[in-house]
Amino acid sequence: MKKIFATLIVALCTLGIAAAQDLEKATEIYNNAAAAIDNNKAEAITLFEQALEMAGQLGEEGAEIATQCKGIIPKLYMSVAKDLVNEKNLDEAVANFKKAIEAGEKYGDADVAEEARTLIPQVLMADANQALNAKDYEAAAAGYQKVIDADPSNGAAHLRKGQSLAALGKVDDAVKSFELASENGQEEAAAKQLSNIYVKKAVACQKAKDNKGMLENAQKSTQYVDNANAQKLIGLSAKELKQFKVAAEAFEAYLSMNPKAAEKEPQIIYYLGDCLVKNGDTAKACGYFKTIAQDPKLGEAARYQITQLKCN
Repeated sequence: MKKIFATLIVALCTLGIAAAQDLEKATEIYNNAAAAIDNNKAEAITLFEQALEMAGQLGEEGAEIATQCKGIIPKLYMSVAKDLVNEKNLDEAVANFKKAIEAGEKYGDADVAEEARTLIPQVLMADANQALNAKDYEAAAAGYQKVIDADPSNGAAHLRKGQSLAALGKVDDAVKSFELASENGQEEAAAKQLSNIYVKKAVACQKAKDNKGMLENAQKSTQYVDNANAQKLIGLSAKELKQFKVAAEAFEAYLSMNPKAAEKEPQIIYYLGDCLVKNGDTAKACGYFKTIAQDPKLGEAARYQITQLKCN
């Protein structure tokens, strides 16, 4: 950091005594600020700002000092902010990044202002990610909210905040975060999370023997991502609600998505056949009953249906 002597020498020859003394004082403060940079950046900023204020009152004679100060102050705020990041003092770091933005805009350093704007969400995101990886979900949710406060369009922050809230059992709040994530470039990832949430809600309704709630939540799950678990839940709940067409379509979708289920879950085949019968589609029902006619547990019931339906 260069010290300013030439300005002072010329001024002493051309200015009045009072003005020359003011310029001498501004130069002294500037030089003290330059000397303080290596040991105390915060003090250096304060001194540069004092020097800038004094130089600004001196007009053309103080222009060189003022220009030097304006070039240094935004960069110093940035440097202080980065030091605070390394010290894990993120609240103070963000405060200094914001000062760097303000100073950069005020003194014409667009590069510093833009870098600070970029770094604020990056720094906060890294901290929140660390909390999420450590399963400190409260801290993670709070951290992602700080990112969102700095950048409301940050879809990844909305998504991960939703994950944190879901882990805390705050499902309704998580849904809101996932919806915001979807609106901000995270449609696919948010859809998966929302689909999973509604499957879990459907399962909870199943345990509570709430077939209506089970059906509604399972259907909502498939609106985000069609999946076998939701289709099975739709089939089971719709059957109990006597919505046999809905149930049959869901059971068929489930078997299509999960082909091994035909062997492992003959009960689903039987339910499907029964729903098809009640929906008037006996030909298709016969086909399904025949596939489980030799099942050790359900074969007898299936053969009875085949006889009653006069299947070929």
